[in-house]
Amino acid sequence: MSRINRPPVLDGDAISASDLNDRYADYTQTDINEFNTRDAAVDLPQFERDNNRGFLAKVGTSVLIGKQDFYHAAPVTLNGMGTAPSAAYVIGDGVSDTVLGPLGAGLAVVDDTNILRVYWSLNVRPQFTGTPWTTSSTPSAEYQVPHTSAGSTGVATNATCWALYLQWDVTSAALTNWTEVPYQGDFTANPTGTIRGSLLENTAATSVVPAWTTRHDAVDREATGAEVANPIGWRGVSGHYFYTTAMGASVTVYGLRLVVKGPMHPFNFNGRNYLVQQPDIVDGGNITLQHTVGRLGFIINKVK
Repeated sequence: MSRINRPPVLDGDAISASDLNDRYADYTQTDINEFNTRDAAVDLPQFERDNNRGFLAKVGTSVLIGKQDFYHAAPVTLNGMGTAPSAAYVIGDGVSDTVLGPLGAGLAVVDDTNILRVYWSLNVRPQFTGTPWTTSSTPSAEYQVPHTSAGSTGVATNATCWALYLQWDVTSAALTNWTEVPYQGDFTANPTGTIRGSLLENTAATSVVPAWTTRHDAVDREATGAEVANPIGWRGVSGHYFYTTAMGASVTVYGLRLVVKGPMHPFNFNGRNYLVQQPDIVDGGNITLQHTVGRLGFIINKVK
């Protein structure tokens, strides 16, 4: 390999500013590439950092969302929505919304050289009373199976759920213009004129929580006895969303938040799959979703 020969400073040598500035110029490498270095020779601390924005991770932050109630002593309770379309609930602490933001201008800028990665989690417990799946019309929340005592019996599809999804504000730090992130619908489209929901391909930032799960004992593919609801306790639900812009475009993110709608159910219409609201199975407060604390955060990574 090449060697740099630089004699030491000797007694009597003249010293000047230019001499000192240029003395080690031979050691400056301005064109690092695959031919003169290896990735194992480079550590992240060797790269300059500007306001804590690193070489690979431009910026990242997170915030607690929901209610900080470790023992679930007094969770936030959301009632099932009896009309469609309905405005989404914003995840909060029971008094105010808990959001990630406002972010300073220029802090979270997404363009075609990086990627926005958002992650969220929440503690949830779905609750219900009675057998609400038996009251639905379209889409039906139950189907009929043969019963050993002759005839048939209804069995829950166990597909009814709550949908949590991501919104952002890319307008200003005032956080007054919330909208769904790209490739995420707001579950208000009406494929049939009455049913409201979103195509499954428009649920890129959605997490679902089962509203209930039930079971039937069976013999030779026929149900025996009555349907039994499985106990549902507290559980964690999580999700993620990745986004980058078109070539040459950029988006400034000022805030992020998690919202929820329910009950929802899968629905097929004209050969296309949807997740739609199911208001006809709500009777008073018989379907609820309890939630406590979670976390919402993002990181912006360089990709080129």
